[in-house]
Amino acid sequence: MSLPPGKANPRGKEAPPSACPSIRSGKNGGSKVLTWNKLNGPPNSAKTNYKKMEEGNSAHAGGAAAQNVGYWNEEKNVCLPRRTGAASVLYKNHIYLFGGYKSEKRLNDFYKYNIAENEWIKIESLNGPSKRENNPSFLFKDKMYILGGYQGNEIWLNDFYVYDLRREKWQVVNVKKESMRFAPPSLFGFALAVDELKGVLYLFGGYDGKSVHNKMYAFNLEEEKWIQTKQSGEIPSPRSCAIGHISDGYFYVFGGYNGEYGLNIFYQYHLETGIWTEMKYNMLQGGAANEAVEAVEAAEEADAADAAEENQVDETHLFGESPLGRISQRRKNQRQASPHDRAIPVARYFMGSFIHNKCIYILGGYNGLRCERLNDLYKFDLHKRIWYKIHTRNNFTNRSSMNTHFYKNVIYCIAGFDGKNSLSDVYALKLEEVHIEPSSLIEYYRMMVNNYRYADVIFLVQNKYIYGCSSIMLSRCPGFKALLHLGTSSVGSPSEIPLGEGQQHYTGRDFSPESDGTEKGEKIKNLRVIPIHDMDHDIFLIIVNYLYTDELSMLYSLDTYMHIVLAAYRYSIFRLMQLCERAISHHINEANVMDILILSYRICCKQLCTACIDFIINNKLLDEAKINRLTLEPYLLGEIYKKWIFN
Repeated sequence: MSLPPGKANPRGKEAPPSACPSIRSGKNGGSKVLTWNKLNGPPNSAKTNYKKMEEGNSAHAGGAAAQNVGYWNEEKNVCLPRRTGAASVLYKNHIYLFGGYKSEKRLNDFYKYNIAENEWIKIESLNGPSKRENNPSFLFKDKMYILGGYQGNEIWLNDFYVYDLRREKWQVVNVKKESMRFAPPSLFGFALAVDELKGVLYLFGGYDGKSVHNKMYAFNLEEEKWIQTKQSGEIPSPRSCAIGHISDGYFYVFGGYNGEYGLNIFYQYHLETGIWTEMKYNMLQGGAANEAVEAVEAAEEADAADAAEENQVDETHLFGESPLGRISQRRKNQRQASPHDRAIPVARYFMGSFIHNKCIYILGGYNGLRCERLNDLYKFDLHKRIWYKIHTRNNFTNRSSMNTHFYKNVIYCIAGFDGKNSLSDVYALKLEEVHIEPSSLIEYYRMMVNNYRYADVIFLVQNKYIYGCSSIMLSRCPGFKALLHLGTSSVGSPSEIPLGEGQQHYTGRDFSPESDGTEKGEKIKNLRVIPIHDMDHDIFLIIVNYLYTDELSMLYSLDTYMHIVLAAYRYSIFRLMQLCERAISHHINEANVMDILILSYRICCKQLCTACIDFIINNKLLDEAKINRLTLEPYLLGEIYKKWIFN
């Protein structure tokens, strides 16, 4: 078995300048050129300027890239061995890197790169995954996950490992057996991303040793089970080695290899509906001015690619016996021939990528059509739907299958394959001059939830206290106005509210009995106390938490969501109702669909109501018992009959 796809040494001409807009700055509108800096290498290397950082050096705070210098750790003398196609994640100020490929063999060694100190540390990998390459990895809740990969000798893997980054321990993910019918086959090169809010991993496409795929799979990380997905719309063609990211409820896929050539198409997948859409790009002015020139260039590139194909060495690759990048002379599907599409990055796979500020960045990769590796950098603005080329200098060698991460305004590119050799170098590029910490507003509001220090009112729910700020709650939910005015005439200390015999007053997050004379006791004794009737304490606390943070966990039970949506309806919190509709829709089944349908109709949850009706019709569940039950809601029965007839 020889090198995997993208690791041969195909020949081809360099890509012509892209027609997409450039990143510009300055009063005169001149192009801003960013600089790559090499950070790590062998000791006493003459090619790179290294110096050992002294204690207190300001570069420690922002990483070695902050001062564009690197150093070799002479005491530990640890260097990352050459490799390509490794698994890696960014965790705090470390990049963890596992396995990969080097000199016709697979690896299972484990390293972490300290960004602030610019040094490699080898990690013991007891009970870890076997040797492999192109094994996708991702981070979720302080854990590094590794799924599948290629072991060599035509062995494709689908095992699932997790490394606890705090406990520094490997273990196999205990996947529920009954969910394996929704699991992917043994694959490598699939695009993946994690929906952090729901705790769900999504992965698309991949290669199984015989063919490429275009199916979407999903794994619930909290419950450790594969879950069923649905796909409709403009489903992407089968592909592997594409990149995937999740933002604002969509899974985005770009590029990849379809078994014949590389791709440069962008798709988005709506996580809620399962609908795929091929994204249309907005072009800035001036892009059409060079259409005639670009058409000529595209024709010339086609001829050059054909010539390069004739000279290409025929090798055995992971994708089968045909050489990577093999294309027909006609190239009916070559998307670069279109002047409009020439304004986007050339087709590629095995690229680096990350998402930052609602923009997806892609770096380098392998272009099968012109048989070349790349080192260019682009960003795609998801809101404007515009591509921008970012001009750089002091570029690293063209490469594919590298590890790319973004930390505190700096892009890190590690290792990879340049067409001849596996690499072990580390390059860094400061994307923006000024690093801005992520907003802490929500974190501070979370801290204020049920905190007596920031309260001017106490809600008494099931004989327990919940502290609130009336200004926040009124501004977020006008429906609380009447409720908050209820306690105006009942001003007094909490002890004046009568409780049942033998019960105590509770305060604070842990509901510990209050102690007189404390700061807390002095603070709360003058707060208004408003009793809340017919409401569960935990549900009301979830409502308060939402009003402060605008967040609702996707990990509650169906019963909890049903209580939350009723409370949200009671206080007219319409967005919270919609969040509950979305959560409840994932729990619909044959046993509960009628209960959810009737409840959603009575509290005006139209989207959830429609989802229930569609579930009944699509699964042909309308029977005599359901019809009899719906006689109390004739409108619902009519809607179901109408859809049933026209379905």
